[in-house]
Amino acid sequence: MSREFEGNAPNLEGEVMKQIVLSIVAVTALLLLPGCITTPTQQGAAVGGALGAGAGAIIGNQSGNPITGALIGGAAGGLAGALIGDQVGKNQQRQTAPASTYSTPAPTYAPQPQPQRGHYETRVVVSPSGERYEERVWIPDR
Repeated sequence: MSREFEGNAPNLEGEVMKQIVLSIVAVTALLLLPGCITTPTQQGAAVGGALGAGAGAIIGNQSGNPITGALIGGAAGGLAGALIGDQVGKNQQRQTAPASTYSTPAPTYAPQPQPQRGHYETRVVVSPSGERYEERVWIPDR
């Protein structure tokens, strides 16, 4: 190769270095940010925003506007991640419903007393006025 050709070649080493640094920063942010955020919606927005920004920067770099691509990709990714994270949070809430709602202890019943064994008898009763009537009387068995 001649020196003349080397002078006109683009500086590929610098571009590769920028891509490596950008990738390291994106991966670090992707790993560290969700640990600080509490809800699944916020975690989804952070992860989606980071992934969208990275994808947007790569696509934007192909058209000559990596920063614009990163901003658009980050916004779209953040919105999509927030929507997905919201659905994940709703599913987690449904799965972790309070146990008292579903598992109530079985009711305890007092044992029923055994029926008393016996029979009815009909007796003829005479009142003090001389009136006669019948009454049914329960006679327990012994």
